[in-house]
Amino acid sequence: MLKLINHKNTIIIYSVFIFSLSSYFIFLNFFNESGYWFDEWCTLLSADPNVELKTIFERHEGNFEKPYENVPILYYLILRIFFNIFGYTSENGRIFSLIFLILSSLTFFFLLKLFINKRASLFATSIFFSTPLIVWMSNETRVDMFVVFFVLLNIFIFFLNLKFDRTSLKITLTASNVITLSVFPLTLSIIGSQILFLIIIKYLNNLKFNSSIIFIVISIILYFILNHDYFLERSLNRDYHFAKLNINFFILYYFNVFFGSVLFGIIFFLISIFFLLKKNKKILNDQLLLFCFISILSTYLMVILSSTLVTPIAAPRYIIFIIPIILIFIIKSSLDFKNKNIIFLFLFLLCTINISFNYDERHIKKPNTAQALKLIEKHSEKNVLVLPATLLFQNYILTVPQTKNLNLFLSFDEIEIKNIKNFAVLCLYKARFAGDEKTNKYEYCKKKYKGFEIINKTYVPDYTIRFFKKIND
Repeated sequence: MLKLINHKNTIIIYSVFIFSLSSYFIFLNFFNESGYWFDEWCTLLSADPNVELKTIFERHEGNFEKPYENVPILYYLILRIFFNIFGYTSENGRIFSLIFLILSSLTFFFLLKLFINKRASLFATSIFFSTPLIVWMSNETRVDMFVVFFVLLNIFIFFLNLKFDRTSLKITLTASNVITLSVFPLTLSIIGSQILFLIIIKYLNNLKFNSSIIFIVISIILYFILNHDYFLERSLNRDYHFAKLNINFFILYYFNVFFGSVLFGIIFFLISIFFLLKKNKKILNDQLLLFCFISILSTYLMVILSSTLVTPIAAPRYIIFIIPIILIFIIKSSLDFKNKNIIFLFLFLLCTINISFNYDERHIKKPNTAQALKLIEKHSEKNVLVLPATLLFQNYILTVPQTKNLNLFLSFDEIEIKNIKNFAVLCLYKARFAGDEKTNKYEYCKKKYKGFEIINKTYVPDYTIRFFKKIND
């Protein structure tokens, strides 16, 4: 047994198994056809390829159709191009995120390969690929995986520049910094960590001044020049925000969300603390560990300072980009241990159990849109009135592939004009993500229609479905 654990190819078997198992669960998540929730409705509307760019900018800034977006517009513009090429469907929105999961995993692997062997890099990548929050976000039409990819690419370019010290790479790093910040401004903690890292290694090793610091500072200044309007209007917004700092942040620092549950969050948190204490002084002599430590610390300090002094940003998704950095710290630290193969076995079992239990264990479930549509089809009904009558929700339903064989109506007036005899009402009802059961009476879901009688009604989580038949005169 011990020989098997210590065999050099065992880690490859671990990796292939985790990749296969995670891919299976990602496949399940994708094809369980769970619905979108509010943030994803906003993403769809902000990336609509069927409207003019002027309208996209207006929607991004917030208008009568939807609230303003905290995420910079670059993500929506690129997603809009994707929709324009491959089709404007909710399914394609998720495919876009899956593409960036794959790109992030490849970048993660090549970044680690700069410092450790291929086998260990592959194993670390499989752990990243199986991390619950990463798996969840790869099944959502939101910016998260897009951000993770650009952060990993940025770190990869940073270390390439450090290794080869070429002017072309410094210019590339400058462009990468500006783009990464433009994708998501909170990545400032990663860009700032580059400066701190270079200053620290200069004094630790008595090195000459690294000109890369100048290029990094220029990139930050250039970002603020190009995005000053966005930065002032969004980042300094002090209105009500759900992401306020509270005591829960200081208990596990979101490890419970990153790794799927309180139990697995505690385990990964303790592993990180163990390696931090065990390595302590050695971290200063290991460039990758030092950069990871600075980046993680800087990111958490950014959350505390911004949420206290500037604007609330205390939400796990806002700093999802530190998950791969935490995993790099764990894997790189474990390689120096005599019994590293035992550690790898433990991590293999831990990740396998974690993804098996938490692949879709979100604390709030998504609307069962596909299930609701299947119930309508089961009743052989093709005419469907979609409520509530908001552009955000109705636009989402129009993009759901399962509705392509249905006749969707956005108001009862359309049904009257076309003299429809039978129709169903699909109504979003007490959505679990909304939390408005006490304040919203959902009268539009209970409305009666003149000249029609209810012949059947049913309910699935987050939806009511009522079937109407025209009353004979």
